[in-house]
Amino acid sequence: MAESPMELFRCPTCGELVPLTANAKRVCAKCGHEFSKPIAVTPRVEGHRLAEPDGKMVQRDVVTSKASQEWTSPGSPLGKGSGVGSGPDLPIEPSRPEPSAKRGNLHGNTKKRTVNPSTLLLHLGGWSALLMLIAIGVKFRMGDTDSELPSEGKKQAEIVASMEEGMRRFLAQELPSVKKALLSYLAESSWAGRAQFVSNSSDVAPKMQRHYRSSRMWTLIPGSSLIPVSANVIRVPGGNPIIETLFRIESSRVEQGAGSDIKIQSKPYLREVVFLRERNRWKIDWEALVRHSPQSWSLFYSDVEGGNQPGEFRLFARQITTRVQEGTPVMVLKFYQLRDNPEEIWKQETPPVVVERDSESGRLFYEIFQRDASRTLPGASRLWHRDPENLRRVRVRLRWETSKDGERYLVVDKVLAANWLSAVVGEGSFTENFSGGRGSSEREKRGPGLESEKVE
Repeated sequence: MAESPMELFRCPTCGELVPLTANAKRVCAKCGHEFSKPIAVTPRVEGHRLAEPDGKMVQRDVVTSKASQEWTSPGSPLGKGSGVGSGPDLPIEPSRPEPSAKRGNLHGNTKKRTVNPSTLLLHLGGWSALLMLIAIGVKFRMGDTDSELPSEGKKQAEIVASMEEGMRRFLAQELPSVKKALLSYLAESSWAGRAQFVSNSSDVAPKMQRHYRSSRMWTLIPGSSLIPVSANVIRVPGGNPIIETLFRIESSRVEQGAGSDIKIQSKPYLREVVFLRERNRWKIDWEALVRHSPQSWSLFYSDVEGGNQPGEFRLFARQITTRVQEGTPVMVLKFYQLRDNPEEIWKQETPPVVVERDSESGRLFYEIFQRDASRTLPGASRLWHRDPENLRRVRVRLRWETSKDGERYLVVDKVLAANWLSAVVGEGSFTENFSGGRGSSEREKRGPGLESEKVE
């Protein structure tokens, strides 16, 4: 027959430990104290039905350890000071161990996770560095691919550099000869003597004779010096090269009058001179030197004679505006003759000239006005870089016409060249680089407008 379970009670009166069975009367054997009936506690096990909300019994989880099991084992020696609880009318129950620091709270306080700024920055920095490495790798790979293909830009740059170097060597060799030819020309006191130093002298000599009837020749004051400022080579397909130069003329002091205190110093000036190669000698392009025109420009644009005969002129062209006239795009231009004083250029009251944008002359004028000095290739003329702002040197053939209502208007008969060179060189030739807008680098170096030049 199984024995009844034994329970220990501490008497609240005398403090004696009293072992009692479940069916025994709960009375202290020493002092006769009667113990109350304990409340049964049922541990929760797997599959056990949970207590109902309206039940009369409270069910708690009992956590026991090996040590607590030993405390509650039947027959284990217990005595005073053994740490067993002695609450009134309560059985001795094992003490609940404190949760260890490693285990922590059973339910645990949930901590809110925060983002460390340093960690975030490192994270973003790492991704940025990775993306940069990828971009650099792609760029280098594309560069390697491009380098395998022939680079037209690189070849063009090499060709331009080679041409520039060849031009420098050529000019270093020929500049002393062209300067000597100019000094020989200026040493002659008559136009007939100077004709031997000009290109195509047989055709130019009659023009020189007519020109100097009303114009004075270019002369140098004794002691003056010719200093080359710039030089350029123009390549002519199938012909000899042309050298265009810009000389600075500086004069020494000249005493005038009876007193020694009266001294005059001529102001330095610049002069354009173009040289052509003939019979192994350098000759001067006289028509470009004096900007020759067979007719008087002032009489022509004033329409004094009232004729319709065309006239050929070396002028500056200026685009005033563009508009649509009777459904056709047109350009409105004005022409000016070069003056010693650049300010006097704008004082010429020249009539406007209308040119159809899609005509041959209109297309050529459009190209001329779109020229960019910074894009001029080696072998092309560069003297036009000195032109005043918004002006372009041209050689044109103009004529007057009469409208149905009797009104006279000026028209462009033909655009001959985008320079002032002689007819032998420039007739119908547009070898210059037409692209982009007006370059400003040369103009900034020399200041606005043309420097004062002496006319011949």
